[in-house]
Amino acid sequence: MRWNVTDEDLRDLNVAKARDLVVECFMEAQKETFMRLSQQLGDTPSDIQLREGVVGKVRHTFEEVGGNYDEPSSEILEKVVGRLAKAAASLGTPEDIIEHHKSELSKVFSKLKES
Repeated sequence: MRWNVTDEDLRDLNVAKARDLVVECFMEAQKETFMRLSQQLGDTPSDIQLREGVVGKVRHTFEEVGGNYDEPSSEILEKVVGRLAKAAASLGTPEDIIEHHKSELSKVFSKLKES
């Protein structure tokens, strides 16, 4: 599934809201992949469990790049997105899906820099 940033998403944008948009983007981009991986392990996760898994992955990625999920910075967010894109590729996400989502998040980062 492809996630698209909206004008409403960009309204009153701050770093915490941008972080939440990164989570939403990664959730939509990887939902099917995570569902398939879970099913291969004999589990059928709920949407809540999938979201918890995605948030966990994003939190872990913050730690990997030396950032803090609860106190994000725009620089760390951009590093997180780069690392998440690599993780998505390693899970078999098609390159066009990865590039689409990176492009959408670049709109978020551009707006964040304007703020």
